[in-house]
Amino acid sequence: MNVDLNKVLRSTIQTGNVLIGSKQTQKAVESNQAKAVVLASNCPEEVRSMLTGKVPIIDFPGMGVELGITCSKPFAIAAMAVVDPGDSDIMAVLKA
Repeated sequence: MNVDLNKVLRSTIQTGNVLIGSKQTQKAVESNQAKAVVLASNCPEEVRSMLTGKVPIIDFPGMGVELGITCSKPFAIAAMAVVDPGDSDIMAVLKA
């Protein structure tokens, strides 16, 4: 299955519920709200290690700046929690 991750992320943000930022993502994972986590390729290792094994992780191939642009934000995003996928196919990315 060939999925355009940028398109899927935009759809998730528009129709679902996401939390942006390392601290908010960690809180969402700890409170079992996050269904999945999207991490930029340059996400700090300490953040990545805290999340690994607790929730499905989607590795965004670009840097945080590119993830920010994909999410229509004027800043870099290292981590993003998917609380509600909405009408997007973000959960299908995990199975691909």
